[in-house]
Amino acid sequence: MPGGNSVSAAAVPRYILYGDARDRSDWFVNVEPLDKRCRERGWIIKPHTHPRMTQIVYCQQGQGHMMIDGDNQAFAPGCVMVVPPHRIHGFHYAGAAQGWVITIETHYLDDLLIRAPELRHVLESGGVFPLAARCDAQVEPAMAALTEELQAGRRGGALGAEIQLMSVLLLFLRHWPVQDRPDAVLTGRAELVRRFRLLIEAQYRRQPLVSDLAAQLCVSVSQLRLACKSVTGMSPIELLHDHLLAEAKRCLAYTPMSVSEIAHRLGFGDAAYFSRFFAKLASMPPTAFRRQQLHPAAIEH
Repeated sequence: MPGGNSVSAAAVPRYILYGDARDRSDWFVNVEPLDKRCRERGWIIKPHTHPRMTQIVYCQQGQGHMMIDGDNQAFAPGCVMVVPPHRIHGFHYAGAAQGWVITIETHYLDDLLIRAPELRHVLESGGVFPLAARCDAQVEPAMAALTEELQAGRRGGALGAEIQLMSVLLLFLRHWPVQDRPDAVLTGRAELVRRFRLLIEAQYRRQPLVSDLAAQLCVSVSQLRLACKSVTGMSPIELLHDHLLAEAKRCLAYTPMSVSEIAHRLGFGDAAYFSRFFAKLASMPPTAFRRQQLHPAAIEH
């Protein structure tokens, strides 16, 4: 695989799952065999990003290189590859490979990390991490149980899926390498974007100006814009709006709040302005989006 060349985020596709750009607000975790999307693409996954997802790849068999933010890192059996949100990444497999891919929705993950902060050790640094010991015999049944809970449609399936997901993450945590990859592997721009996203998370409900956020980060607006564009392919205001849209969808899908209440919660002056904002970014009004969550077949788009 070519070494070390960075990839501009401006033309990098943004996916929920690789090759699938549809918005899927009806799940918080997805798990699938590693070869499901890789085999049909010749074992090459081109550079792309997941704006609202963290991805964890467990390599059981096979080897190759992972590219993340222009840095090529080799992987082999027994490695875990972590891709935090917005990081440009791709994979080049040397041949057939086996393993699992877990994709976790960002807002669910934020809640999880509040309850289980130890997992930051596993989930917040991107790259390839060889586990201290092979744990295939434990990972295999845990992944199978997680898949069954997600697909069986049984009562309490979401709770069961969360329990199984936690068991997998706990396995990785207990086998994580003692010598962690230092934070310095993040480029200066990636670190700036990480800090910017933390500010957005803390302040989005008052809809701060980008210039105010840049001042809090002690950088100019142009510096912040360059970092956001190069790392995520999105401008600072697009990242802020993306977060507002995700929060709006979460409220519409999972709470009984009215459109007016959601607009007020997210800092919009009135419900009409919020509805125009939502419709522009989601391609449907908020009431239609909520109806779609209740009756997925009602709206095909």
